[in-house]
Amino acid sequence: MSHLFAPTGAASAASAALVAAAMVVGLPPSAAAAADAAPPIVSTTEGLVQGAPSKGVLSFLGIHYGADTGGENRFLPPAPPPSWNGVKVADRMGDRCPQPPVNMPPEMASVLSFSDLPTSENCLVLNVWTPAVADSAKRPVMVWLHGGGFFLGSGGDKYYEGSNLSRGQDVVVVTLNHRLNAFGYLHLGSEAGPEYADSNLAGMLDIVAALKWIKANIAQFGGDPNNVTIFGQSGGGSKVSTLLAMPAAKGLFHKAIIESGAAVRVGTIAAATATRDKLFTELGLRPGDLAGLRAAPTDTLMRAGARAGLLAYMPAVDGETLPANPFDPVGSPLSANVPIMVGSTKDEATNVVLSDPTWQTMTEADLLKRVGGMVGPQEAANAIALYRAQAPNDQPMHLYTSVMTDLMFTSSSITLAERKYAQRAAPVYMYKIDWNSPVLGGKLRSPHAVELPFIFDNVDVSAGLVGAGSGQDAMAHLMSATFAAFARTGNPSIPGAPAWPAYTPQTRETFIYDVHPTVVADPNSQLRKYWAARATQPQAGESPIQSVMDGKKFDSPSRP
Repeated sequence: MSHLFAPTGAASAASAALVAAAMVVGLPPSAAAAADAAPPIVSTTEGLVQGAPSKGVLSFLGIHYGADTGGENRFLPPAPPPSWNGVKVADRMGDRCPQPPVNMPPEMASVLSFSDLPTSENCLVLNVWTPAVADSAKRPVMVWLHGGGFFLGSGGDKYYEGSNLSRGQDVVVVTLNHRLNAFGYLHLGSEAGPEYADSNLAGMLDIVAALKWIKANIAQFGGDPNNVTIFGQSGGGSKVSTLLAMPAAKGLFHKAIIESGAAVRVGTIAAATATRDKLFTELGLRPGDLAGLRAAPTDTLMRAGARAGLLAYMPAVDGETLPANPFDPVGSPLSANVPIMVGSTKDEATNVVLSDPTWQTMTEADLLKRVGGMVGPQEAANAIALYRAQAPNDQPMHLYTSVMTDLMFTSSSITLAERKYAQRAAPVYMYKIDWNSPVLGGKLRSPHAVELPFIFDNVDVSAGLVGAGSGQDAMAHLMSATFAAFARTGNPSIPGAPAWPAYTPQTRETFIYDVHPTVVADPNSQLRKYWAARATQPQAGESPIQSVMDGKKFDSPSRP
């Protein structure tokens, strides 16, 4: 897109050529020194890109790793980006995938922040931060997959700015955008034709295309293409999980970190087909009207897709591009040799329900009803008694979110770790975040996404989520260092912190992130055993997240 890359003018053409020669092919020291003051230029497979200084490192923003996904390319696998002549300036982030606008109540808006960059179907872009280019270094590469389920978000959110992590840990950081919601995960079915066989996995294939671009180009940015770690939180963690089971992604990354998004299972073709049929109805199209679907304006398709069900969009097992679930009934053999870090926060669900105005006024009767919606009415009192025994001073609001946290996040992380261990091919490291945020009077405790400012060392722009102070700075040092250590060596242990052993079902040693970190064997063992036992029983109730997501966090899209 022209607004992402501004060609250099004639006056700078000679300078650009010198910089390119000095940095790409290597000139004598005197020539290289003359180029030092000029913006960095790197050669990619499509052409030369010019970056800019950023907080002590270099940034290259909005680089296209794939072609425009609109028009004739809608719903198809990603195509290569076009090449160019001359030098393109990579100083602005690219467009986000079309997605419903966020409409958060004031408290939630004070805590969470999303990018307001433009949206379009020309969204296959990535950003690179690096300490240096073409210096023959082989730095670990950390590729971030953003959260927001499979329907929302971008690699351009302020929490993910990569300068501080890159500089502080001497790593190359990459964030990226890819297709979401109906644009990236709509199952069109065999009747649409063989070219659309992977429409339900288009967003995941976008990420694979980005990883292929990174493998081909990242050495020019000072990174090691043979030491790539994918990491992501929430929906990003689910994307990491899914990549672990995709043949097309095998060999493109070497380590994986899954934060609060362990996807033991993904979707089914039956559910994806139901979502497709609902979308046709929302658009007023007859079933199977592919021409009408492809001709729908971008905004019309986005809004109809949102009404068809935001949480309905996800990868589905198709037996080929995604042969099986990532960790059900066992871990995918495709990634058996990939070391994994996996974990969650102590109070994930407090952020999830922050948009629910009734959360903080819950009564005992409300608690019984809501927990019954998760575990079944006959089991609700038993579950509440178990959690109250662990935290006798907790009010109904926090007992409720503790149950929801373990149901939605903790138990799946433990299951994934157990099944990874069972492969006996590469280690798995388990963590839990106990650090409590002081914002909003401390009621969020250790909420979903609390680690993002710490991993990226961006506390300075994240006071609404974590506050500020020496404790926050200590957490940023601890988390950014351990995550980078894992990316560098496959072991997250660092000097000055407790040794972090690999997870085993025998000892279940778990690294507890806090200002004073510890390693605990089988934390909250009674609760773990409770959910493990329930996993073998028929489950009752509906998704606890659906009621607080639908119509409360997002603008209600009007009909086209």
